[in-house]
Amino acid sequence: MTTLTIIKSDKSVSVDGRGISNIDCSSLASNVHAIQFDGSNGFEEYNDGTENKAITSISAYSTITDLYNTAKTAEDNAKATEDENNATYLASYTYKREIAYKEITEQLDQLYHDMTAGKLDATGEWHKAIKAVKDANPK
Repeated sequence: MTTLTIIKSDKSVSVDGRGISNIDCSSLASNVHAIQFDGSNGFEEYNDGTENKAITSISAYSTITDLYNTAKTAEDNAKATEDENNATYLASYTYKREIAYKEITEQLDQLYHDMTAGKLDATGEWHKAIKAVKDANPK
């Protein structure tokens, strides 16, 4: 069964160990501090000295758990989109070239040596290195 923790003042809800913040908990009574449910039993905890109330179900908190599920779905969809975008980028020639190119300081050193050797054409080491990367990772 589902575990549930609601901390009203923090606007945080955790279901089965996954927490989400900024959940509207205003449907809870003003003196409720938290809801703790372990899957079969729990407590409604108060912030005004009222004795904790035992609970055996979370159905009374469905408004909050529905908001949690909506937020969870939105987070999951955003993560899936991000993962898809990352996978697309990692498979792109742009990324493959970025990781294959030498550091800029090394490229500048190659250019310097090519300049002093009079090789600012296709025979220079810098050009050969860049061409090798581009050939290995075509558009």
